[in-house]
Amino acid sequence: MSQIITLPHADRFFEIRLESIGGLGAHAAGQVLATAAVLRMGLNGAHFSSYGSEKKGSLVRSFVRLGPAERPIRNSAPVETPDAIVVFHAALLRSPATLAGLRKDGTFIYNAPPGVVPEELAALPRTARVIRVNALGIAMEEKSRPNAVLLGALSGQFPFLDTGKILEALSEEFAGKHPEAVASNERAFRRGATDFEVLEGVGHAEG
Repeated sequence: MSQIITLPHADRFFEIRLESIGGLGAHAAGQVLATAAVLRMGLNGAHFSSYGSEKKGSLVRSFVRLGPAERPIRNSAPVETPDAIVVFHAALLRSPATLAGLRKDGTFIYNAPPGVVPEELAALPRTARVIRVNALGIAMEEKSRPNAVLLGALSGQFPFLDTGKILEALSEEFAGKHPEAVASNERAFRRGATDFEVLEGVGHAEG
């Protein structure tokens, strides 16, 4: 009998927005998360991405909606008030749109080396949870990519997300085309779920 998963909010979907630039794997991360939620966790899930242009270095936003199995997801609009925002490149923090809409009890995860706390983060809700993870550094050490690290960081912050099943989906994604990357991605994912820093007193907005 499959485990019944309870989402944080009974009255609405759980929504995630991934902010990135082309080539860092935000679309793939969103796809893996939604696939794991639907095929392995028994949830309903929807995922799509928007691109500035079809090239590396352009803006990419990836959206994930999760809900209980009995509640269809018919909304295909971009996620404007996410429960979680994951930023794949610190340069994107200079844009107000990157931080926009985070719920007052939301979680904000960004990729940056230790000690980097841009002043723009003050625009976040003061009650939001802010997490910094050195995704690029970990990815280089493990010979992986930042998306595996950030996917691990995101998964580790929410008890309803089964990290084991998400890791299975990540490994399956690469097993066919890049089997040599499976082990390094697993190490990067696991480090993302544990090697992070929670920052206090960063956001100043009321939400």
